[in-house]
Amino acid sequence: MYTQLFDADNSEGISSKPISVSALTIQIKEVLRDSFPSVWVEGEISNFIHHGSGHMYFTLKDEKAEIRCVMFRGYNQYLRFTPENGMKVLVQGAVTVYEIRGTYQIMVQSMQPAGIGTLYIAFEALKKRLAEEGLFGEDRKLPLPDYPFYVGVITSGTGAAVQDITNILTRRAPHIEIILRPTLVQGDGAAKDIVSALQEFEAWGEVDVLILGRGGGSLEDLWPFNEEQVARAITECTIPIISAVGHETDYTIADFVADFRAPTPSAAAEIVSPAKQDLLSILTETERRIGESVKNLIEYWWQRLDGLTTRYGFQQPAILLEQKKKRLTELNDRIVQQITYILSLQLAKFQGLSRRLIASSPKSILNRGYSIAYTLPDEQIINSVKKMSPGKEFGLCMTDGELVAETKRIIKIGQKK
Repeated sequence: MYTQLFDADNSEGISSKPISVSALTIQIKEVLRDSFPSVWVEGEISNFIHHGSGHMYFTLKDEKAEIRCVMFRGYNQYLRFTPENGMKVLVQGAVTVYEIRGTYQIMVQSMQPAGIGTLYIAFEALKKRLAEEGLFGEDRKLPLPDYPFYVGVITSGTGAAVQDITNILTRRAPHIEIILRPTLVQGDGAAKDIVSALQEFEAWGEVDVLILGRGGGSLEDLWPFNEEQVARAITECTIPIISAVGHETDYTIADFVADFRAPTPSAAAEIVSPAKQDLLSILTETERRIGESVKNLIEYWWQRLDGLTTRYGFQQPAILLEQKKKRLTELNDRIVQQITYILSLQLAKFQGLSRRLIASSPKSILNRGYSIAYTLPDEQIINSVKKMSPGKEFGLCMTDGELVAETKRIIKIGQKK
């Protein structure tokens, strides 16, 4: 509650006891605080100052009035945008009094852009983030085809854009086939429909270039072309894309990520369609150059032929053939000699390896007086006395047969006397 400012019994409203300025200011502050503990106010920012302390000071105004505002660092650090002069905002806070100057003000606790400002802030934030990711880089953009034959168009099926594109392509390049994928170009679901259209053309893979566009409009009307899902779908598409959204002064996120930006849909149609007269001029010039090249080649080979007919070999072909035959025979003899030499080396090497292999075979070892002992009845090689026990039978393989013997005694290394 607040202290009453005037005596109740004083009809003229004059206090019988004077109070100080600070006391009066405190009472006014309490009145405002209790009457306006939390209000939402919309207005335009002016005189904006972001103090070194982190606090923000500005004036909020409309056509008829203005009010001072302060937003302390503890609140403004959570803002998702940077306030600027001229920006319309919606603030929430308590109305209070700045006692030192005796002025009332709003102590702002939250702030957000009002109306179109919200879309603009979102546009700038997405634009900055995608630019930092490199989606606007020229190095990732695809070149447009010089002479496309199939042009895909993604736009409204009933709008002026498709009519402009069709009329220009039909007039300038009647050989071009237009494949239209009608889409929503504004409102709910438009962005998703545009993404689907891009993906369908990508999956089909039969067009040389795509025109993505619509006529002009407000920022809200063009907003589907500013959505992140559309930007990423354009980036992922392997077909060159021309963005032709709005009028010449309109820019969207699609313009920045597309491979080429046309100021209007009509301009996009002109870009992808060299005029028929231009193509005829190019063909005429190409025909002339081909004719010159063929003429030069004929003259060149005529001169070569004249030079060859005067040579000795052409005059005496039998002598030339005999020389070539002799040279061929010499080469054949050298090849035969080389092959024979290589084969003799390989044979000597093979014989040496064969002798080493025979000397290392088990049969050769047995011929030198050795034998191979093995267990019975599983016939496992005996390589340790641990596998045997007294009275256990075992076999001996020799060069000319096998023996069956019985273990009488086991003597380990070091036990033999």
